[in-house]
Amino acid sequence: MDSIAPILPFAQTQSASVEVLGARAKTLKSSAEMDKTAREFERMALAQMLSLMETDTDISDSMFGGGAAERAFRPFLTEEYAKGFSQQGGIGIATAVKREMLKIQERAQAAGV
Repeated sequence: MDSIAPILPFAQTQSASVEVLGARAKTLKSSAEMDKTAREFERMALAQMLSLMETDTDISDSMFGGGAAERAFRPFLTEEYAKGFSQQGGIGIATAVKREMLKIQERAQAAGV
């Protein structure tokens, strides 16, 4: 899921991630697996949002900026911010995602898939 994030535009990344999440929801067995998947999805969504926020604030080439090194390592910092937010309870995306995964499983069981 994360390997396509830097390559595709946000809308395509989001669409691809939702498709992968739906397919994965059908295979998860335990509540702990669903929680982990939902938190990972929230982390990825937060990282995407935070990376979009930084597009207009590039000061890496200014007098006090970090230059090419700052530009190279900024995605890692953004990912760590997103991971921290997610580990501290996130912004509610994981809860909604888990609820939707449960619905997907219920529909799959009702359809006999």
